[in-house]
Amino acid sequence: MLFNYLFYKKLTQLNLIKTGSLSLNTYKTLKFEGAIENVESLLQGQITSDISELANNNAQLSCLLDHKGFIQADFILVKLNDEIYCVIEESLVNNFNNQLEEFLKFYRVTINSCKLAVKGMINNINDEKSEGLTFFKNKEYRLSILLSISENSSIEKELSLLHWKVANKLLVNYLFTSEDINQYRPNEINYDKSRVSFSKGCYRGQEIVARVHHLGVNRREFVTIITPSDQSIDSNFKIHGEIIEFLNHQIFNTHLKRDDLENSNLPSSLEIIRMEYSS
Repeated sequence: MLFNYLFYKKLTQLNLIKTGSLSLNTYKTLKFEGAIENVESLLQGQITSDISELANNNAQLSCLLDHKGFIQADFILVKLNDEIYCVIEESLVNNFNNQLEEFLKFYRVTINSCKLAVKGMINNINDEKSEGLTFFKNKEYRLSILLSISENSSIEKELSLLHWKVANKLLVNYLFTSEDINQYRPNEINYDKSRVSFSKGCYRGQEIVARVHHLGVNRREFVTIITPSDQSIDSNFKIHGEIIEFLNHQIFNTHLKRDDLENSNLPSSLEIIRMEYSS
């Protein structure tokens, strides 16, 4: 019922997780222009992840918060040849730029849109042929991206955007959009596990995020639930994001009480996925 090899094997048999690649044409690529030291200093003081841990030819999940700790933008940072790019859902671009605009002049950095297309890849964890930059993985699967000069160059459209959304839901990686701005703090949607460094210096919202992490009592857990399409969704579930209809299943995110999860006090018809993240 929870994260393990047999459960993901079942999802594969049901074709709920399909490996392959696709063009992520709803994502934009932004480039930070300026000396690499300045770009990294700018980001280190603003983003939730630790930019010093991002090596060349690697990708890193991160986000921007406001001073109250609410998420303003979620994105993937990519470092190629000592240049840093931001891969971000298109509805978040304006807010991302607005959040950083006042700080750019102090670092002599600009942010420009570039024409690098984004290729998304879903692979088994042991697939050594994957050419992408992995940004999220667990013990069975990895999610990766690759930037290319043209949208059509070497991007085999084996999968659709729906496959991408389903895979992210099943790995409990919440896809943030403009509708989610100011709605969540990182711990509420598991971003504290995949996008937040608790050892780096200060950034906007850091004090609140650290306080919640070290002193807060989290009695609910953000999970993914799978139900048959012909089954009504319990009205007591508070749905986060969209409900995906896929191959006679409904897939959605909600919060469940940890006591219910630990003691299996839930209907057996629900398949519940708890987040398992490997850094």
